[in-house]
Amino acid sequence: MISRTHIENFLKANGVPPTAKDEEIRSVLLSASFNSNEVDTALLILKENIVSKKTHIDTLHKVFNSDDRLTPLEINTLLGINVNLSKDDVNDIVGKRRKFEQINTIVAIVLSTIIVFVGLSYLMYKRQAGPFYPSTVFSNAK
Repeated sequence: MISRTHIENFLKANGVPPTAKDEEIRSVLLSASFNSNEVDTALLILKENIVSKKTHIDTLHKVFNSDDRLTPLEINTLLGINVNLSKDDVNDIVGKRRKFEQINTIVAIVLSTIIVFVGLSYLMYKRQAGPFYPSTVFSNAK
C-alpha cells in the first residue's frame, strides 16, 4: 500500500510540491517507473482529506479527460445545481438520442441517393447517354 508520507517525500525529493497540478505529479511518477494504476492511486491518496479520510475526486478531470458521466452529486459540487436524474432517466435519454441519430442517418442516406440519381439522370439527358441515347431503333420507328 502506498502511504501519503512516502508519496509526499518522493515528490519533495524531485522538487515537486504535493499541491502541484495533477499533470506535474503524474509526469514525475511516470518518469520514476510507476505504472498508471499506481499513479492514479497516488493521486487519489494525495487528494484524500487527512482528518475525515474522505477522498475528493477531481471532477474536472472527469469532465475534460474521460467519457464518464457525472453523478448528480458531482454536478452539484461543480455547478451548484441540483439535478434529479436516475440511471433509468439517463438510459431513456440516451436511447432516444440513438433512435433520433438512426433516423437522421437513414434520412441522409435516402436523400443523398435521390440527389445522386437525379443528378446522374440529368447529366445523362444532357449528354444524351444511357437511356437518352438516340438510337436508330427509336428514331426510325414509324
